[in-house]
Amino acid sequence: MELKISDFENSVENYPELKQGCIVDTNVLFAGSYPLDVHNDWADEVFKSLNRFGIRAYTNLNVRSEFLDLQRRVLIPEGLVGFYEDFSESLEGKFYEELKYLNRKAKTARDEERVFKLNDSEIKKFMELFGHEPGSDGPSGWTAFCKSYFSPYISNVWDNAVTNLKINFLGTREIESKEFFEKHPSWENMIAILGESGIGSADAMILNLFKESTLPLLITADKAVKNTMLNSSFSGKFVLCP
Repeated sequence: MELKISDFENSVENYPELKQGCIVDTNVLFAGSYPLDVHNDWADEVFKSLNRFGIRAYTNLNVRSEFLDLQRRVLIPEGLVGFYEDFSESLEGKFYEELKYLNRKAKTARDEERVFKLNDSEIKKFMELFGHEPGSDGPSGWTAFCKSYFSPYISNVWDNAVTNLKINFLGTREIESKEFFEKHPSWENMIAILGESGIGSADAMILNLFKESTLPLLITADKAVKNTMLNSSFSGKFVLCP
């Protein structure tokens, strides 16, 4: 069943089992931790509501990995813009042109109040421009860049999200103790979800985790995840989505 945040208080009154807890996926965590995300206001209201009703929010290893990768795709271009602003007068050639173009695209995204991300191939392009091979006299140029412009910002991003959004980690010990699971989530069931829906494997793993758990509520900002759940046999389960 689909729920809406605008009617969440009534939902909790009508379905008290919602107070058992919920699973939150990657895009909700990212939206709640990144002000420029299109769903930031919605995510803020979601986490405020969870705290108001004392509903614990859980996530797992897959979400943490996806969250860190999303942050990597945002924080690296932010670092590249910072590097360009600090050294543009001494740069030249293709290196300068690529950073200048990146800076222009990032500015457009800021002006339009949207998230600016790079994909893997774009990040690897800048790895090559900086130089990724270790030198005889020390680490590569890319390594030096990351140490100053990326590492300080990615190092605490997960811990900050856990603290600020009051996230609980659902690890293997909980599964083994059967606190939230009657059985261990299976690889075969995840493949079945993936095959029936065509969604990404990471999303299929989250949906399978949710389906096999005793937790009644999944919170996601991804409509494909929501629709996959509503189109499948998630009996007695709820989903909250923008």
